[in-house]
Amino acid sequence: MVTLLLTLNAIICVALIILILLQRSDPASGGMFGGAGGAAGPVIRNPLARPTAILATLFLVLSLVLAYLNKGGEGEHSLMSANVETPAPALAPVSPTLPEPTLLAPAEASATETTPTTPAP
Repeated sequence: MVTLLLTLNAIICVALIILILLQRSDPASGGMFGGAGGAAGPVIRNPLARPTAILATLFLVLSLVLAYLNKGGEGEHSLMSANVETPAPALAPVSPTLPEPTLLAPAEASATETTPTTPAP
């Protein structure tokens, strides 16, 4: 039942996207890109407005029904609580080890280090 409703919801969603993309833009709507918004000519009705509204209503109602059916009413059910019964094996503690100290030969002084610097006046 839920699979059928999910499939129907996906089909309605795709049809709704296609209907929205097929609608023509109305120059009288203005506002969106700084248009005047005043319609000087006759009002032209969009023939795809009614089917778009019907599909949007069906999508909303079907989404609410699916949310109600999948609310998990039989006690507490969670994906996170499913892993509680089988705990992961504990790992042995590992103590950090430091590298052995080594004596390094002093670096030879470079030409820049031996030249004294004078402060700027």
